[in-house]
Amino acid sequence: MAVSIPSSRWRVWHRWLAILVGLQMVVWSISGGYMVFFELSFIHGDHLVRDTSAPMHHTNEFKSFADVQDLYPDASSIQLTSIWLNQRSEPVYKVNLHHNSLLLDAQTLEPVKLDSEDIRGIAENIYNLGDQPAERVQWLTENPPTELNPDLLPVWRVDFDDFGSTSLYFSPDTGDLVTKRHTFWRGFDIMWMMHIMDYEERVDIESWLLRSFIILNFVFMITGAVLVFFTIRKPKTAEVGQ
Repeated sequence: MAVSIPSSRWRVWHRWLAILVGLQMVVWSISGGYMVFFELSFIHGDHLVRDTSAPMHHTNEFKSFADVQDLYPDASSIQLTSIWLNQRSEPVYKVNLHHNSLLLDAQTLEPVKLDSEDIRGIAENIYNLGDQPAERVQWLTENPPTELNPDLLPVWRVDFDDFGSTSLYFSPDTGDLVTKRHTFWRGFDIMWMMHIMDYEERVDIESWLLRSFIILNFVFMITGAVLVFFTIRKPKTAEVGQ
């Protein structure tokens, strides 16, 4: 009669673990490959916009910094800059307060309120992929898309109908570009989510699911080592009761 070494159950465990761990290994390989293939500057969308900032020099036509300070004594910073309005660069003071920011006309110190057409003009002025007009301008105050951090609300969103489905997000107070999104960034975000296995917030690199698969991977290696041990040890069967 032949007596078999009890390795069958180890082999069954190893096979099932190979399926579970192997599938995730494929996901990690694909997602990791995507993330290293593209330059981060491209993913961040640096190619989508051009730098239109230019130094502004104070002239007698402008109100003084002291005048601005008198109006807003609690301002944390005051900057003389320019903004694209009415198809031209307009001088403004950017006043940063503790909880918000605002723009003042540099000549009158009147607050500058930006509407959708102003934001459209700013977006088209900095857009760097041709003279294509913006397709849509949206005012977002709640329920942001997954590509946008909710902490940035409220914002203006400007979409362009280009190859990458570009979306530019702007501050409603200052018209500053808040962030940029395009198809390859969105793909990167999905790959990152799959890589760290955080399918909700997409930020937790120590998620319980990721930890679980790391543990499963170690168990997979242990079962494989046990099978190797059974394979290289003495013959698997022994003749008993000739």
